[in-house]
Amino acid sequence: MNNKVEIIKIHGIPHIKKGDNISQIILDNLENNNIEIENKDILIIAQKIISKSLGLVKDLRKIKPRKEALRIFNKINSIIREPNLPVKDPELIEIILDESNELIKINHVLITETKHGFVCANAGIDKSNIKGQNNVTLLPDDPDKEAKKIKEIIKERIGKNIAVIISDSFGRPFRNGSVGVALGVAGIEPLLDKRGCKDLYGKILRSTIIAQIDNLSSAAQLIMGESNEGIPIALIRGYNFKLSDNSSIKSILREKKKDLFRQENVERVIEDLLKNRRSYKLKFANKDVNEDLIINCINIARYAPSAHNKQLWKYIILEKQNRKELIDNMNQKLKDDLEKDDKSEKFIKNKINKTRSHFLEAPFLILLSLDCSEIDEYSDLKRNNNEFLLGIQGISASAIYFLLALESKGLNSCWYSAPLFAEEVVQKTLNLPKNFKPIAFFTIGYPKKKILAQPRKKIDEIIYKI
Repeated sequence: MNNKVEIIKIHGIPHIKKGDNISQIILDNLENNNIEIENKDILIIAQKIISKSLGLVKDLRKIKPRKEALRIFNKINSIIREPNLPVKDPELIEIILDESNELIKINHVLITETKHGFVCANAGIDKSNIKGQNNVTLLPDDPDKEAKKIKEIIKERIGKNIAVIISDSFGRPFRNGSVGVALGVAGIEPLLDKRGCKDLYGKILRSTIIAQIDNLSSAAQLIMGESNEGIPIALIRGYNFKLSDNSSIKSILREKKKDLFRQENVERVIEDLLKNRRSYKLKFANKDVNEDLIINCINIARYAPSAHNKQLWKYIILEKQNRKELIDNMNQKLKDDLEKDDKSEKFIKNKINKTRSHFLEAPFLILLSLDCSEIDEYSDLKRNNNEFLLGIQGISASAIYFLLALESKGLNSCWYSAPLFAEEVVQKTLNLPKNFKPIAFFTIGYPKKKILAQPRKKIDEIIYKI
């Protein structure tokens, strides 16, 4: 057993370009550094130089972002509150999506599952340590393959059996700062299984599995650095391990169904979304809302439950130039109704002005209508009324889905029932089909300030026990 483990810098590695032979560069610089490689040495190689040698460099100016990338760009802009956080361009977001199996979380970074199964920020795509302001590097398609290639060439050239680890730096849940992690491996098993061994007091270990290749990568990162150190390769000597011909990075990846943090995060996000959504009745921020965001939210609202799966909802986007006549006509109807109720002129004026500007100036105004054409009809009034109520239930569920979808994208909204009280006016002004029953307005935009929660009833006030 070795008494010490050494981490040795390999100086002189040149700037890597597409087509460079990394194995030959390593051998040349080991010789230049007067380092003789030994059996069971471990080479830690920064992913960046592997990617550069493979030509995995993208120029953001040549990327055309799709609607999804633009949607995410708008959402990130709406939720970033801290100053000096970098804003991701839609072109970068497009590449991140291309390199990911799954988008897990959106914030100032995108947490994704890469095509390899790594869960990390921005699919491992990086702008640092690469020439050109608009260039980024991608992760190698098969880091294990690249590690194995270098291992085999070194064994063929100098007859030494070593291990090779392709490393990168990742952030971690619940801790600040990045650490070195392994992306690809050859010659050493990713995990060191200590189950069945005894601890200092003779107790049998039942769950201890050590991620030895990540530990080795983190140790090497201390001398390789992250900025201008210029040490993309280090050699670790003296670490006791078993050589392996069939190692794979896949054995260190946790199965999604066993990933407690990812599951817990989804639950927390949903709970926060449900608890924190507020009806926004203030002025919206002076910021354009992309219509694609609204369409996407309507698309999500399609998945709401509805009786007989009828989906009797119709969403109508009211352009600003079409709103004034509608609002004026509805307000005239409101004025007439309130005069019949003997309300004062001041009361009526305040009532009208309270929402008029909000309806006219909101970045988006949506009218939600119930399409009565597909409601089942019966021979008696009671069942027909019940079917109508089922339609109302379904459209209400869709409205809730819509509001929560808006909230998830950083948009604030408010549900107004005014169209219910001016059904004929709305139908006539907008020339709607007679079978459309106007139900609600939704004003939508980016918030100007935070809305505080209104008091909620206590849980025992809303549960009735029989």
